[in-house]
Amino acid sequence: MSKKIGLALGGGFVRGAAHVGVLKVLEENNIKPHMVAGTSAGSMIASLYASGWSVSELENMVCALKPGVFIDEIAAVENFFIMTLKLFIDALRLPCPFRSPLGLMKGVKLTRFIRSMLGKKNFEGSPLQLAITSVDIASGKKVIFVSRQDRMKLTAKEDQVFISGVPVWEAVRASTAVPGIYEPKKIHEYLLVDGGLRENVPALVLKRLGADVVIAVDLGNDGHEHTVPRNILEMMEQTLDIIRADALEYVLDGNADVRIRPLLKGIGAWDFYKIPHIISQGEKAARELLPEIIRICKL
Repeated sequence: MSKKIGLALGGGFVRGAAHVGVLKVLEENNIKPHMVAGTSAGSMIASLYASGWSVSELENMVCALKPGVFIDEIAAVENFFIMTLKLFIDALRLPCPFRSPLGLMKGVKLTRFIRSMLGKKNFEGSPLQLAITSVDIASGKKVIFVSRQDRMKLTAKEDQVFISGVPVWEAVRASTAVPGIYEPKKIHEYLLVDGGLRENVPALVLKRLGADVVIAVDLGNDGHEHTVPRNILEMMEQTLDIIRADALEYVLDGNADVRIRPLLKGIGAWDFYKIPHIISQGEKAARELLPEIIRICKL
């Protein structure tokens, strides 16, 4: 009896292109995941791959991406002004006649792009088992989208919720709602943001879905060591990085059989022109671990 292989694709915005390089190596070596889970950028690649997109189709898609696909230019300026005004009003304890946006952008272009890629696809019709993670910003709970069949098998813990019956594009839109950048996605009673807030590489859900082997792709390797912060913003950013890294280590130590970490040094969030390099780094990292991947999958 062959092993059930799960593939966990982590978040990282433009760094998500590295997932394509990893998939290329797996495909070349006839290593076929039975289930895939994605967070943030990983949710987009995971959902397309699970629905039947080939690696070459994914590569063509990501290489064509530009920042303009995701930026609501005019709305971003308007929202920034409104949010700044609301901060002053709240600081002065004055009555406010309007609602402040919960993100710099509503995500109109992001939503349009996701819908154009995923259309009417649903979790039940996916050739591979698919799970997409997000976080309810109001309660802090992990909200995980799965098929109806999978939801019947899963028992939620206190800090998580499983949802089915939602189109894949809506789940991806929720998982890619980077806090502060995009407004949260409302689904049912939940106000959802980027799943990376709680678990940037969704390996745990794959184990719970029955994966015997989990290959996890972590996009957090920028090749930089922590340094002494130069200002309060750097101190806050580094503090959050340390907290997230510690939480991720805990999850992956217990649930990932192989951890692929492409070296993505000097890759900024909007460096779309580096996508071919990012793909090659994903491919390189997977090739380096290929003997271990084959061993684990074939044991």
